[in-house]
Amino acid sequence: METLGKSILWLDRWMCRALDVFTITVAAVLLILLNYAVFSRFVLNASVSWGEELPAHILAMLTFIGAAYLTRTNEHLGFDGVARSLPAQLQRVLACINQLLMASFALALLWYGGKAALSFSGRMLISVDLPVILFRGAVPVGGALVLMICTVRFFGLLLGRINPNDLLPEGDG
Repeated sequence: METLGKSILWLDRWMCRALDVFTITVAAVLLILLNYAVFSRFVLNASVSWGEELPAHILAMLTFIGAAYLTRTNEHLGFDGVARSLPAQLQRVLACINQLLMASFALALLWYGGKAALSFSGRMLISVDLPVILFRGAVPVGGALVLMICTVRFFGLLLGRINPNDLLPEGDG
């Protein structure tokens, strides 16, 4: 059982680093592309063909993978004032319910996002020769990552290995 716990911690750290690198890289690419498109249009007076389509798809991709990143780092929007004032056992029950609800939403993202992404297989972006599924595939991938995170946290809460306060967004204080 201890080997499983260490494996989960290793996987969690690896996933967090990978999400860090991915999110920062994609955000940097988006920043560069947008700045180049604006520079090209207003300074060089020559608009690029992909100036709207490609950044929009990259932003959508960043949104869904970023949701997994925010879930993992507890930096998502949350209303934690009431939860912090509850007794510890009730906090644990509330945190378990929260993880189950988030996992259900993630499962829906995985399933329906996967079906939607597959419907775009074989299609290419109009302005750039890239497959649409590359960007639409971020929906089920983001859902799968959130589902994994919530599942591990749910069992961690049940087994008492995770403190419910550790899953609340950071307060202002």
